[in-house]
Formats: sequence, C-alpha cells, structure tokens
Amino acid sequence: MTTKTRPTRAVLVSLTLFAALVGSPAIAAPTQDESSATSPQQGTDKLIVYMIDHQYIDPEELVTIQREIEAIFEQQAGLEMEWQMDASPRRELRTEELRVILLASDGTRWFHGPSNVIGLAPHDDDGIGRNCFVFYRQAQWFWQQAVLRCREATRERTQATARGETPAAGIDQIAPADCGNYLPSLTPLIVARAAAHEMVHILLNKLDHSPAGLMRGSFNLMEWLAADQDPFRLLNEEVVLLRTMLSNTTLETNNR
Repeated sequence: MTTKTRPTRAVLVSLTLFAALVGSPAIAAPTQDESSATSPQQGTDKLIVYMIDHQYIDPEELVTIQREIEAIFEQQAGLEMEWQMDASPRRELRTEELRVILLASDGTRWFHGPSNVIGLAPHDDDGIGRNCFVFYRQAQWFWQQAVLRCREATRERTQATARGETPAAGIDQIAPADCGNYLPSLTPLIVARAAAHEMVHILLNKLDHSPAGLMRGSFNLMEWLAADQDPFRLLNEEVVLLRTMLSNTTLETNNR
C-alpha cells in the first residue's frame, strides 16, 4: 500500500510520448514510500523491484509488463531482476531496490503535474528517490490515439484500393500497414517502457534526458507502431553506469 502524502519538494523528471496530430502523454519519477514486505537478503547483486498494482491489471497483461521491463534491464544491460509483487518493506530502500507503483488516475491527482504525464520519478532535495509511478489510464489514452490513427490509415488504404488506386505515399506517416499487429499489446508496452524509463532515472540519479534511446524526453507515435526496438534501447553509457552502480552496491554491502 502506498501512502497518499505528496513529496513536499521534489524534482519531477518526465517523459512525453508525442502522438503527431494529438496531445501527448508523459512519464516521471518515484517518491519515498513505506509499505510492508519481507526484506531481501543482504549483499544481493540483483535489481529488486517491488511492484504495487493499484490498477488491478489483468494477470496476463501484468506478465507482459514485467517481461518487457526484464528485456530492457536483463537482456540489454545484463542485470538480474527479482520481483516482489504487491509488497514493500517498511524501511528505507537500498540502492539496488526500488518500487514501481501502478496507479489508475493521472498525475494531476497525486502531484499536481500535467495531465498528460504517464509516469513520474520524484527526487528529494538530495536528488534521491526510490518510487516510480506509472499512470495506467494515460497509457490507455495513448493506446486510443494509436487505434484512431491505425483505423484512419487502414480506411484510406482500403478506399484507395477499392478505387483501383495506389494509396497516397503520405499514408505511412499516419500509421504503417501492419499497425493492427501492435495494438493488442501496446498498452502494457507503454506502461513497461514508462516504468523502465523512470527506473533508470532513479537508479542513475539522472535528472535529465538522453539524446536517443529509452531515456529520451519524448517519442513519436510511429515508433510505437513498428517492430523496430532501437528507439527504446538503453545507450551503451547507460548500460555501463547501471552495471557499475549495482556492482558498487554489492561490494559496499558485502564489506559492511
């Protein structure tokens, strides 16, 4: 259970996912939250994530979210992950621990931030944070915009074919021909990548955005309606920093 107290002074790091002709949902960072759970073993070299689901997400969708986050941190960065579901210790979290808190409402209710924020990663005055908030309804809103774009492009292609014409070249800028293939899993992917984005902000104490990859400040809708994963990859320097962070944390813990 998360507390409903707001951080009095926080640095909010956000990610905006732009949808060409529509508005733009966004992402941000964690606050200091205290909940109950068993404490992991000291000296672990794992990234331990306490996922707290206030949206009551469908179990299959929740698995998709976890697998996508693992694909980023385990496959891209080589970091082992451990999940603790709907539980969190009543103590200050260590460097290798953080919370991912899935909320139904948007960020305005909790942080008085912009309504298009998908996630938040608040830091305190010392630049420290341990909670990653993701607003599920904003991910759903973004999915709805993707559906509208896909339908519009499909209708234009169908009508052009019926007239015996070649679809206009610009139709691919609305949505690719295979856009429908990506819609069923789009909402959990948005949630997962938003969470991963905020997790990196917290783990690296990163208050800015990168020029490319997962840690950019914004994404175009077309990047979500394609098979190309490059727009959502960690940069090499981010991978090195993450590995170094966990290695140093393990060494410090074992030397205590």
